[in-house]
Amino acid sequence: MLMTEQIAKWASKQGPKLLCGLIPLFFLILAVSPVSYAGVDAMPHLRLGAGARSIGLGGAFTAIADDATATVWNPAGLGSAADLSINLSTQQLDLDRSHNFIALTKALGSAGSIGLAVTNAGVSGIQQYDTNERYGGEFDYSTNAYSLSYGIGLGNFSIGLTGRMLMDNFGAADVESASGFGGVDVGLMGHALHIDIGEEKVPTFHYGIVAKYLGAALGEDTVPMVVNLGVAYNLYMGNVVTFAADLEQEFVNLDESATSLRLGAEYTILTYKSTALSIRGGVRASRDVQNLFGGFGVNIGGLQIDYAIQDGMASEIQGVGSTHFASLSYRY
Repeated sequence: MLMTEQIAKWASKQGPKLLCGLIPLFFLILAVSPVSYAGVDAMPHLRLGAGARSIGLGGAFTAIADDATATVWNPAGLGSAADLSINLSTQQLDLDRSHNFIALTKALGSAGSIGLAVTNAGVSGIQQYDTNERYGGEFDYSTNAYSLSYGIGLGNFSIGLTGRMLMDNFGAADVESASGFGGVDVGLMGHALHIDIGEEKVPTFHYGIVAKYLGAALGEDTVPMVVNLGVAYNLYMGNVVTFAADLEQEFVNLDESATSLRLGAEYTILTYKSTALSIRGGVRASRDVQNLFGGFGVNIGGLQIDYAIQDGMASEIQGVGSTHFASLSYRY
């Protein structure tokens, strides 16, 4: 432990130099990674994110992910995560689809933090027919992503990595299950423009970049790489107002636009001792689809309950109803 503390002190002093070296390294990793414009958007549920707080912000969370959901949004956020955090999230989608998430993170002192997460998505009641179109009952489909993340803070910035395994499971007897490597996520996050809050200097500007699913594949399908670039600003006016923006690029060869913009805002309308109430709103827009988001969160002594709602898709596809998200998290 003494050695890790010495390393952390050295890294803190050398922070600016390390940052200048890590940013070119980050882009070098992107350059040498096999970027193939996948013809199929395999495992699209991975891009749904996790946590009702981040969903309520429209997914603009790359620069401010500082809880257990950082294992999904940006592993560099683990560098500033609490000593212990856990998140349980669920959402019920249309067409009998479900999406669930659980993650646990633990700080290792000056050696950084680690995180474990499981993302589950599934469809129930799928009707099965044989080659003669005779009804053969129903089966369920589920897919799981298991990830291990690590992040460490180095002064005013942090870095993080996530490794992931994928497993597909079909309930139909004549369909084989599949597994594969879920790729690697590489993330950077930084903080600047500090102000004095009481006796503490607090950053107001945050930035982050993450490349996800590098080298990921499931069976014969390639999981397309995704790059997110995000910024956020905290405005202190008694209570805190956070403005966030993300630009996402998915490397997939589809007719639909693979570039999207995400904007979000969060306002803490009430703070009393260890209790806080926040409201949120966000938008996600691409050339083909526009979505609105809203939600709220209540935090009592580190225990937080969040709720978010997404409107139906405003695109050529009509009739898709609203989606509800709920999550329970704890930070210590």
